[in-house]
Amino acid sequence: MEKEREELMELKHEAVPGFPTVFGITFSVGVLYLILILYLSLK
Repeated sequence: MEKEREELMELKHEAVPGFPTVFGITFSVGVLYLILILYLSLK
């Protein structure tokens, strides 16, 4: 085996700035939408 193949290959991931904020807003809107659907269906 070649020496290069024996080394552990690692995938790097750079963090995207602003992702936690967008994720939080999207998650909150989704939860509120589900609450609205449940509220209207049980009314």
